[in-house]
Amino acid sequence: MEKIDKEVFDKFFTENYCVVDYTTVKETFEEIAEAGNDIFTESYEARNLNRENFVLYLKSEVYCDFEAAVQEAMDDLNPEILDAVMDIMEFQDDGEEVTEKYWEMLRELLKEHLLQLYDEVISKW
Repeated sequence: MEKIDKEVFDKFFTENYCVVDYTTVKETFEEIAEAGNDIFTESYEARNLNRENFVLYLKSEVYCDFEAAVQEAMDDLNPEILDAVMDIMEFQDDGEEVTEKYWEMLRELLKEHLLQLYDEVISKW
């Protein structure tokens, strides 16, 4: 495999990325949230749970479930990007640095979608 640099990957990502909006993960997110307050650690009860801090009180396995849902949605909508990321990660020592845009997008999507879940579901509890 030819070595890919960050600039080439970023351009490829930008040109090929299909948007993952909240509707893509809404059903899965709401299924996870159906557990109600069980999605939070015990310490949340002593706090004023709000939009800015609720993520801090999610149980780690619940957070990972949300994260997995976002990654699955992104990868399903962007299979070419996933293939490129996997190849770069496997064959290049600097793979994580080169594919940084992919990982940043995953983090941003997770953050945005969790906030939307809060607005639509959790805030109404």
